[in-house]
Amino acid sequence: MELCKLAEQQQRQLFIDHTYLFNPVVQSGQTIVAEGKLGELRYGYATRTHIEPVRPDVDALWDLAIHDICILNSWLDQRPVEVQANGTVWLPQQPPQSDLVMAKLTYPSGFQAFLHLCWLNPDKQRRLGVVGTQGTLIFDEMSADTPLVIQHGHLEEQNNRWKAVGVSREVLAIAKAEPLGQVCNEFLNCIRQNTASQISSGWVGAELVGILCALNDSLEQGGKVIPV
Repeated sequence: MELCKLAEQQQRQLFIDHTYLFNPVVQSGQTIVAEGKLGELRYGYATRTHIEPVRPDVDALWDLAIHDICILNSWLDQRPVEVQANGTVWLPQQPPQSDLVMAKLTYPSGFQAFLHLCWLNPDKQRRLGVVGTQGTLIFDEMSADTPLVIQHGHLEEQNNRWKAVGVSREVLAIAKAEPLGQVCNEFLNCIRQNTASQISSGWVGAELVGILCALNDSLEQGGKVIPV
């Protein structure tokens, strides 16, 4: 936050490289959610796992969580109002670091997102979903050909039983663009025009760090709910 204020005082632009915000898949997902194609939003989830690298300086929360929080905030156009996190330590590192973190973000609308973060999983996953009454929007980064899909379907009561109806899978077309190239273009435009980025300014970065700090407080306090 101090750097943001200093940049404003010096009339400079502080820009943060949150590359996911410039990924056409993430940008398309934001549009889908904003257009209400999922119906009433219910909850979200994200899984970010791999078997290495294991960081000696930070835990799985600080290493992995910021990416999914960044995407969720963008898709929802909201920021969490409270968070909760629990961790598990397996590897004998000093100081001890959480190798597995399960976190929950609660947004002003009541929407909740659940994060699964681990660097001991042989199965690498980069999967995020937002579930609504009419379908689920899924960003699967490990699926090169179909990274963004809507899984349509909802429940209807039939003969005193709930039945799935309208189940189908829609693969969404994604514009071709290099995220890092778009990051560079945005940065250069901010410099040329001397205006703050509307996508990834220093304030966006400070906000995300604030959320991580609250999650870290919850982790250290055994899963206590922490306001943001």
